[in-house]
Amino acid sequence: MSCSILLSFVGHQDPYSEKTNQEGSIVSLAKFLVQQQPIKRVLLLYTGDFQQRAIDTKDWLGSELQIAEEAIHLEVVSRELSADPINPVIAVQEAKRALTLAKYHQTATDWLDLNGSSGTPVMKAAWSILQAIETRRRLRLWQVRNPQEIRPGQERVFAVDLNVFRQALDRQGIQQQLDSYDYQGAEISLKNSSIEAPLALALIRYGKYRLARNYHQAFDAINPYHTEIERLWFQEIAQLRQNNRHALFRDIYFQVVGLFTVGRYAEALILAMSLYENLLQYFVQEKVGLEVTTDARDRDQSLNLLQRHDQGRLWQYLRSYQRKNGDRLFLDTVTRELLLAVLQYDSQTMELAPHFQQIEAYYQQRNNVVHQLAGLAKVEDMQEEVLNALKQILSKVLPQEQLSLNPFKALNHLIAEHLSR
Repeated sequence: MSCSILLSFVGHQDPYSEKTNQEGSIVSLAKFLVQQQPIKRVLLLYTGDFQQRAIDTKDWLGSELQIAEEAIHLEVVSRELSADPINPVIAVQEAKRALTLAKYHQTATDWLDLNGSSGTPVMKAAWSILQAIETRRRLRLWQVRNPQEIRPGQERVFAVDLNVFRQALDRQGIQQQLDSYDYQGAEISLKNSSIEAPLALALIRYGKYRLARNYHQAFDAINPYHTEIERLWFQEIAQLRQNNRHALFRDIYFQVVGLFTVGRYAEALILAMSLYENLLQYFVQEKVGLEVTTDARDRDQSLNLLQRHDQGRLWQYLRSYQRKNGDRLFLDTVTRELLLAVLQYDSQTMELAPHFQQIEAYYQQRNNVVHQLAGLAKVEDMQEEVLNALKQILSKVLPQEQLSLNPFKALNHLIAEHLSR
């Protein structure tokens, strides 16, 4: 059963006002709470000069509300706060210490009920600050109105939820992580926040696994919500799970775009070169009609196909082909340069060869990054040239609308919508 743990500073009107004989906020709040659920623990913080008021309040709670004496704990605050009761930093520290004491008595269903109407102004505000920064505990902040100032329609005791401000900051932080394609960080931030958005969490996990090219787990992340999430996301992940080459090319291209966008240039270059190699093989296979690969296991079959293609004229072309440095091609195995020469030979792919060559020019930088831990120079120029070349090549494979719509940006927009609901 859910219970209440009441925490409060003791003020000069507790347990009642000597001037008006009106009950103080601790009494009013305790009477209100006990009507909702049992009070299992009370923790009263008091300064040195308010010890008697703390004792009187404890006696009243025991006699009037039958709260067991051992369930009411009186805790004197630090000497620093007693000496300086309007110091906000010390007040928050003492309030936080009280929360730490209370957590040993709190179960998963219990509420920590904070009285924001007793003590000095900074003591009252301390609970508000803690509610705004504490996200993992069940906290409720209460205000108790002065009975002489209550207007028609107003409640004497009412709850105040300041989480809306914390949640706004949390959303802002999560959005920044999404903009950086940091789905892992966004997942952690959302779990640590007080935002309840299960669909947003599922979509964030979907993005995390899709970015990692773990397409089966990406599907598993959103499958429980198949009736609530747009079919588009299931259709896209289905194609990726089936290793549809067009879908893979598009997904990897936008991953490269994302890495460049957030300044992860080395990772972007490595992934761009992987896409480049796959596109080389794709065009040789699909457009030229040669089922050749750079896989060493297919070496003999691939070389045989190259030698016989176009009645041997392609092979003659390759034997006489000169690289930029004047050297001949190495024809004992299928290499990137050999495939690029094939594209230059074939009339169907000849116009794409310059775009492939533009990417090939950066391949040595990629090797230096991977094998020599080297850095990169002129990264902005590289980003522009590589992305433009990839887009030109992919325009021969994918419809324009698929190259115009970044799936990760669309996903981030959808996540933001669910976070705000």
